[in-house]
Amino acid sequence: MKDEYINWGRDYHGEFVCPECNAEGMTVRGINKTTLKRLFFCPSCKKSQYQSRTIDEIKMIKDPINSDIAWYTNHRINDFICPNCQDRNIYICQIDNMKKRFKCRTCKKTQCDSVSLLNNIVFRFNQNSLPVETYKWENDKWDLRAINPNFDDRDRRHYHVNFGVFKLYWFKCVIKEYVYYLCKLGTAFATIQNYLYCLKPFSIYLNKSHVSGFDEINRDLFLDYIVSENRSITQKLVAARKFFTVGTIQGWFNINQDIIRDADYPKRHYGNPDPISNTVRKQIEENLHLLPDPIARMWLICYFAAMRPSELALLNQDCLVREGQHWKIVWRRKKGKNQHEIPISRTIAKVVQEQQEYIKNLWGDSWKYLFCHYQGLSFTDPLMPKLEAVKTVLPVHNANPLLTSIRTLIIALDIKDENGQPAKFHENLLRPTRLTQLFEQGHDLAVVSAWAGHKHLATTSTYYTQVSCELMEREAGHIQKALVNSNGHRVLYESFPKSFWENPTAHKLELSSTHINTPIYGYCGLPLDQDCHKFRACYTCQSFVATLDKLPQYLKTRDELRAKQAKAMSAGQEVLVEQFSTQADRLDDIIAGLQQEVA
Repeated sequence: MKDEYINWGRDYHGEFVCPECNAEGMTVRGINKTTLKRLFFCPSCKKSQYQSRTIDEIKMIKDPINSDIAWYTNHRINDFICPNCQDRNIYICQIDNMKKRFKCRTCKKTQCDSVSLLNNIVFRFNQNSLPVETYKWENDKWDLRAINPNFDDRDRRHYHVNFGVFKLYWFKCVIKEYVYYLCKLGTAFATIQNYLYCLKPFSIYLNKSHVSGFDEINRDLFLDYIVSENRSITQKLVAARKFFTVGTIQGWFNINQDIIRDADYPKRHYGNPDPISNTVRKQIEENLHLLPDPIARMWLICYFAAMRPSELALLNQDCLVREGQHWKIVWRRKKGKNQHEIPISRTIAKVVQEQQEYIKNLWGDSWKYLFCHYQGLSFTDPLMPKLEAVKTVLPVHNANPLLTSIRTLIIALDIKDENGQPAKFHENLLRPTRLTQLFEQGHDLAVVSAWAGHKHLATTSTYYTQVSCELMEREAGHIQKALVNSNGHRVLYESFPKSFWENPTAHKLELSSTHINTPIYGYCGLPLDQDCHKFRACYTCQSFVATLDKLPQYLKTRDELRAKQAKAMSAGQEVLVEQFSTQADRLDDIIAGLQQEVA
């Protein structure tokens, strides 16, 4: 920075500290014309000092937000204190991505602005919407609200688009046509932003390749572009394909639709759902009372209804509907573009009513949504003592109050998973966790799919329900209970009546003795409403089901029957001999079948 911008004797008189005596009040005496270094004089010790840095190292930087403010590099800012060492030795380094970066020359730590004054940040902390800017085609910055006024509150954070990143003028003009077209179709602002983000690298590639028009874009060029990209290639292909299709239909250009083929898309690997484990979920639910009531209600309603976080954010106050003695929640789903409803318990209905009353006490009828955003979220105290409601819809990602609060709760209580590791949480996990729970509780997959609002059962089974180890053990346990019949042959679990699947205990036989003093262990495979014609002769009945866990009892009973058989034979009791012999023979078959299963 040149000294013509600063009057050193007037603006900085007495602000410098002498390095010899540490006294304040040094003044500038002049500048060495050879080294371009300033000469400072200390009135206390009467010594002169040259500056350590040359004039060329001091630069003026305009503030990106306030154009009338200028910052000077390598110049100490007297009013700033280092948050690390509390020393007043702060200098500005640079301005990067709208953030000013400062450095403390005492502790060598770099600090930056606590908040970037971007549109989405300003909107998050501003309870009033910013005014709609006038739409002008020639401008590089558009306010999409001026083109499409029919948008929801979730899109208020994405309404600004910047075409300045597209350097090719001919490409930028068509991109503007495309954005205008999407706005008129009612496309979500966030989706438009994503399309522009994905088309930006293609624009940069065209500029580097010196392409001068759409007639030069062909498959060979696009294949070279695909090879040059190594991140988010699927999203970029989707955005480019949609752009080429719409542009060709609208007549903006004429590109062969075979330029992007299905084989160009990378193979997608679909992972199994990863719901919150029961161990972690139970610990969180047991401590929800430590959170502020409105945030605890977010968990209860979102989890019970298996809502997406975006649906919870736009849930209206009038979502609760009563039909006689039954309650249900009704809401509009943005993703499915339809209305969805599920039945709820009286407990959840009461939670919704409490939240309705909370919102009405805050803002009356001026806020139509059931939930709102908050400032003053704490990352250490689950009680959130500085929490302040903001008339803004719930944001996504790290700013979401439910996400922040649950993670704070996990850290404060040191909640661990079943492997003893610190628990992890994201609000997107609530939906698959709830659907998996419904499935494990025994609800039919069609019911779980209807609860989720899916059009296809495959969507529910593939992406939202997980067969847990506990469920496999439980089902395997049921199957292993029905191993062999009275002939010692293996029996299929599915061959027994439905009442046996739903409640095996109702078919359980645990008779310690009979009229001939023979205990019976196992299960009866007859339907509960069918009469038994083999009373007390279960071991000889084809409906009898032997279980592996009773093998020691079968061995003991068989030996007792053989002993009774020998005693009856010596006493000449032929009827009892036949009864004991028949039961013992059947038990031999059962034991042999069970031992074969073990082997």
